This record gives sequence, structure tokens and C-alpha cells, in this order.
Amino acid sequence: MPNVSNQLDWMNKHLVLLQHKTVNETVEKELFPATTELLEIAENYPESEDFIHELDNRKEYKDACCFLAYNLHHRAAVWWAYTCVLDLLKELKKAPAKPRDIEDIGKPKPFNIPDWAKTPDNLEPPYDADKKLAEFREYRDKAFAAHQERIKNIDPEIRKDCEEAVEIVMKEIRKEHGQDLFDMLNAACEKIIKNHNQDFVIDIENSPITKAKKELQDKIEASRKETIATIKAALPKVDIKAKIKNKISALDSVYSYIVSPNEYNANNCVSIGNKGPDTPEGLLALVAFWSFGDLAPEGKVVVKTPAGLLGNGINSLMLMLALAPGGEKKLKERYETYFKLGYDVAIGKSNWSKSVEEGKAPHSELNLYAGMDDNSSAQQGEDSLQSPNINPASQVATNITNKPVINRFK
Repeated sequence: MPNVSNQLDWMNKHLVLLQHKTVNETVEKELFPATTELLEIAENYPESEDFIHELDNRKEYKDACCFLAYNLHHRAAVWWAYTCVLDLLKELKKAPAKPRDIEDIGKPKPFNIPDWAKTPDNLEPPYDADKKLAEFREYRDKAFAAHQERIKNIDPEIRKDCEEAVEIVMKEIRKEHGQDLFDMLNAACEKIIKNHNQDFVIDIENSPITKAKKELQDKIEASRKETIATIKAALPKVDIKAKIKNKISALDSVYSYIVSPNEYNANNCVSIGNKGPDTPEGLLALVAFWSFGDLAPEGKVVVKTPAGLLGNGINSLMLMLALAPGGEKKLKERYETYFKLGYDVAIGKSNWSKSVEEGKAPHSELNLYAGMDDNSSAQQGEDSLQSPNINPASQVATNITNKPVINRFK
């Protein structure tokens, strides 16, 4: 009996939901920002499917995601972006990003020397004063003998005049100190060697330099705290409850739009998206709106969405997701995941049919946001998500449109 699964492998290689057959069409009609390198690849693989497969073979997942963003069927592209946002939220649920308090800005960090870099206590042998003194005297005598040899080469008359001048000076010093300059220098060197560091111990804790350093550090810290206090006073207070509600509402609206891409749902996406365009959920809602094709839904005149706006939006969203702090994956791993999700959408394997049949949006029962905020009121926000003012995500397909759901994805 033949292996049927092998005969059907071709089905997983045809990206049936691509808009344009070739890379050049995507560049011309969707303004796909192809680099010189990508255009060179397209010369050998001009067909969109072959181009994507080649990027996959090269593991250029970021470029592959970018191309899908510009070439994927608009409605399917929004579904893909939706699944990518959910993937990140699941990832952050397992490994949330560590919150950073503004209080830490500019805060000096302790400098800890690792054990391998520390000087061992027994690095140097115990100090032997007698040995050091003998070494000094040997060096002194050799230096003096070498000096005597050098001055023998000086003209005798000049040498005699110099020695008489030196003796006059030394005589005066002996009168004042009881010994000449050479004897004093020798005595000082031997004293230093005998006493080692005892006469040169510096009280670091009470030294003027240490005190001045401490005063400067205190002034800098006081200025830093004052600056932080000013920044905190100027920053608007974050409403955690509203923030979480907006994120949930954005996902609700996007899913409703995917199921029923009408003017009402498009308007709802842009309204909610504008409340949080700096979040993945908010940007996703704006992406859904841009996919509608009319920037003035429910208006009298159709304002056509500029070419490339949807692709730019999805591309920006993918970058935002890939760079999101926390989670278990790095940027390259996330792009690989997002490409695989997009590939499944492009071949028709991933779609919203099952969720519509079950009457539940994929994000509805995942409880993705619990514990992800660094504020204790986050849980309170979660508790209020099912208030009468918020449509449960499992019902958005019918409640938010007040129309029967039509599954247009076949």
C-alpha cells in the first residue's frame, strides 16, 4: 500500500494565501523593502513560494517574516500577527520580564572583585629586613666603585677643583648635622629598609582624599535622588486596571475583526488600538484596521489604505515582539517561531475555523496577563475583566457585531 502521507507532502509546500506570485510584484504593488541581497536571491528564486523556501533554507527568518508581512493575504496576515502576539504572551507568562524601577537609574553599583582576580594573602614571602639591608649595601658599594672608576677618566685638574668644591660643601654640612650628605643619605636608606612600611602607613579611612571622595559621592547621590523625584512627579500615573482592560479589549476586537471584517469591527480596532499603540496588543489592533483597506470606515467616501502600510505595521509588530524583554527565547528564536506560525497560515493549516465552531477566541481562557505586571493592583485588574462593560472574549464573535458569524475562511 503506497504511503499516502508522502504523496500529500506537496500540500505543505504551496503557500496558497500569498497575494502575489512573484517577488517583483510584491516589491511593486506592496512596496516590499527588499535589500540588494534579497533582490539578488530573487533573481534565482523569482517565485514568491520559492523565495520563501530559500530564505527558510538559509535560516533568514527575519527576512522571511518581513516578506510574509507584505505578501500574505490581508485577513490571514492579521490572524498570523494575532497568533504571534499570543505566542509572546504565553512565553512571558512562563518567564515574565523583570520590572525595572526608575529609582535604579544612575544608581552606583557595587564593584565586586571575583575570587580568581584577588591577590592571594601569601603571594609575597615574609619581609626579611636583614636580607634587604645586605642587598642594599652590596648595591651601594658596587655603585660607589663604578663611580670611582668613571671619575678616573676626568681631567686631573678639573677633578681636583670639583673635589675641593664638594669638600667645602660637605664640611659645612658636617658642622650642621655631624655627618656629610652621603652619610645622611645612606642612613636614611638603611632606616627605610629596616622599618619597611612602618613609617609610611596611610590612614585611608581618615585621609583628606577619602573624605573629599565621600562628600562628592553624597552630593551626587542627593542630586540623583532629587532628579528621580522630579521625574516621578512629572510622569503620569499608570492605571494598571485600564491598561490590562485595553490589552484584553484589543485582542477581543482583533479576533472579532478576523471573524467578521466589517466596518464596525474595523472602527472598533482603530479606537482601541489608539489607546495603546506602544503595546503589542494595541499595535495589533491598528494592524487589523489597516488591513481593512478603508481608512474611513462607515464614511461616505472610501479612503484607500496606502500600499505597504499593512506590511510596515506587521513588520514593526514582529520587531516589537522579537525585542520584548523577558521570556525564554532570544530574537532569532522568536523570528523562527513567528515564521513557522506564518508559514502554517500561508499553507492554510492555521486558521480561525475551529475557534469559531467552538465559540471561543484562542486568547479567551489563557489568563495570559495574570502576574505579568509589577504592580499589586494587576490582579485586581484581572478580576474586573468580566464586568458588564467588557465583552468576554469567548463571545466577541457574536456579541460585538450583533450579527451572525460567517466563516469566510475555507
